[in-house]
Amino acid sequence: MTASIVAATFIVTEGDYLEAVIEVGGQRLHVMDEFGGGQMAAGTQFQAELWPMASERDDWDGIFSANPGREKRLLRLEGWRYLALGEVISVDPVVCDCGLLLVEDAFYTRDARCVGEHVGITLARLDACLA
Repeated sequence: MTASIVAATFIVTEGDYLEAVIEVGGQRLHVMDEFGGGQMAAGTQFQAELWPMASERDDWDGIFSANPGREKRLLRLEGWRYLALGEVISVDPVVCDCGLLLVEDAFYTRDARCVGEHVGITLARLDACLA
C-alpha cells in the first residue's frame, strides 16, 4: 500500500494505536493513532500519512457495483472502517483514486479495461502516522 500525505488537524484520541479523530480536507476521519495524538492538543495541525488497509472480503462484483454514483470519497462504516469510493487509475498494481487518498492493491487485475472504472473498496482500517 502507498501512503497519502495530507494536512490534518488533531481532534481527539483514545490513545496510541487506538481510535483517534482527525480532520482532513473538511472531513472528520476515525483512524488508528500511530502519530502520538496523546501528546497533542486539540486543534493541532500536522502532516499525516494515511495508510489504508483494504479488507480481503470484497468480491469482484461487489467492488465494481459499489459506486454507481461515480464518487471519490470515504464513507465511514464503523470505527475506523470505511468504504473507499473511487476510480481505478492503473492496473498491475491496481491503484484507485479515492479523493483524499490512493488505495493500492485492493484487488488484482492486469486488465487495462478496468482503468476508468468506478469502484467501492472496503477498508478494514485507516491508519494515520506523522509524515
